[in-house]
Amino acid sequence: MAVTRLLAVVVAAASVGMAVAAPVGAATTTRYAIPGTSATIAVPASWTALERRTLTNSAAFRRFIDQNPALQPFAQQMAGANSPIKLMVFDVRAGGRFVTNANVVLSGPSGGLTPSRAAAVYGRELRAQLSVVRGPVTTSVVRLPSGPAVRASYKANYTSNGRTFTVQTIQYLVLRRDNTVVVTFSTAPAEAARRNAVFTAMARSLRFGA
Repeated sequence: MAVTRLLAVVVAAASVGMAVAAPVGAATTTRYAIPGTSATIAVPASWTALERRTLTNSAAFRRFIDQNPALQPFAQQMAGANSPIKLMVFDVRAGGRFVTNANVVLSGPSGGLTPSRAAAVYGRELRAQLSVVRGPVTTSVVRLPSGPAVRASYKANYTSNGRTFTVQTIQYLVLRRDNTVVVTFSTAPAEAARRNAVFTAMARSLRFGA
């Protein structure tokens, strides 16, 4: 998988990153299966999950989306049968202009691309292809229980209903020969430091079955 192929999918994930700010502090978690993979991820139990099967099969959940207009763009992104976005989770407990969220995207086989190679070129290519990025993009190789991964951090500006918002984005790219998994976290910059421990714990909770 070339870096440009990875970026094409990751940009789709980053582009739905408008959302957020609500206290975390959940003592318990819920583990969700990631459709299309053998992977699961643990999420604070107080967060709301959205995946295509729920969206298309649950009238109650569609009413929930109708009653929460800020979540409608996310639902639209996931509605297509071929959407690479397989799971989205939101902390919707508090009001505000944003809703802290995480999404999980599948980007296909790694094609032999190593984490160190991806980290070396990812920031440059991301800035070149995603015009909303503002400021530096930092990348590093980290080791998760699920294996080595690339961690990227950057800010981006998004416009909604005529208003522009800055969003702090943190991504973990877990490169695998069968299906690379990209976990993207989005929050308000002022919330980033407080949210970091939860985001790290969620990334570290990613598990792959046999």
